[in-house]
Amino acid sequence: MSFVTFVEGPLLKIVFLAFFIGLIIRVFFFVFSIIKGSNSSGSKIGYFSAIFARFLIPFHMSAFKRPVYSMLRYVFHICLFVVPIWLGGHIYLLEESSLGWSWTPLPDEWLDIMTLLLIGLAVFFVIRHLTIKDVRMRSSFSDYIIIIIAALPFVTGYFLKNGTLDDISFFSENIWTIHILSGEIMIIATVFLFCRMRMDVLKCTGCASCALSCPTSTLESEDSGNLRIFNYSHYQCICCGSCVNTCPENAVELRHEISVKRLFQVLARQEIRSVELESCKRCGALFVPEPLMQKINRVFMEEYLQLCPDCRKITRGEYIKRISPWHRKSRQYS
Repeated sequence: MSFVTFVEGPLLKIVFLAFFIGLIIRVFFFVFSIIKGSNSSGSKIGYFSAIFARFLIPFHMSAFKRPVYSMLRYVFHICLFVVPIWLGGHIYLLEESSLGWSWTPLPDEWLDIMTLLLIGLAVFFVIRHLTIKDVRMRSSFSDYIIIIIAALPFVTGYFLKNGTLDDISFFSENIWTIHILSGEIMIIATVFLFCRMRMDVLKCTGCASCALSCPTSTLESEDSGNLRIFNYSHYQCICCGSCVNTCPENAVELRHEISVKRLFQVLARQEIRSVELESCKRCGALFVPEPLMQKINRVFMEEYLQLCPDCRKITRGEYIKRISPWHRKSRQYS
């Protein structure tokens, strides 16, 4: 059996089988994690229904902070799903297969426009990762690989459909195989593709607003000893963007990640951030993350802020006396 025959036959069947098995596994683990991780005192069915409804509208909270960029990502993902499903050539192959599935395709002109739009957005995302310093510092090698894997089937499909590379003998003879192989790679990658939260340690102050706003307890913060620890469970994440929207430092983002091991890490919680807690200057109680106190001190150079809430109550009278205009004026003449 030649490589071309293997790619177009047995490998294609193996890829679709692996995709459906992986999809079933992920749906089961997602439902299991959401229900088990529910802290709701009411009906878990009602809780799960609400969470599933939010899951169908990904990134909707983070869109408030970056509306233009979020809209571009929406368009990219819409094209990513619509073109392969409603392309006439793909529907014809399904109809001729043993499945016998068929539905009405969209006009080729529409799909060509959406294909070019997706390719253009893929190029834009790569350039954005390379040219914007803040984005480049937060990017990993896998970010570029994911964009390439997503765009390659559309690039090869467009060339195949329009005969763009027919003048080059290698591509004219192999573009069909390359297109199928790139599509198989993308299908397999989706099984292990997770959209997960990332925290920028240079911006994060440890305030825990992201953990408090998380509707599924995907992200939790816990004060242990002199540390505030943030733990993350990727299967409970519904990509709602609440953490992105609520973070006052713009230190949180949602990024895609390909990981084989995370497919089977159902109940594992990963530590993604830890910050030291500052102690009260009066009683020694730990009460505020150190990065947050450093930020406050850059704005308010006042010893009163370095006291815990309990000690502030005790010293409030003394503090009010010191900051009062009368006290300052009396000190000038003393």
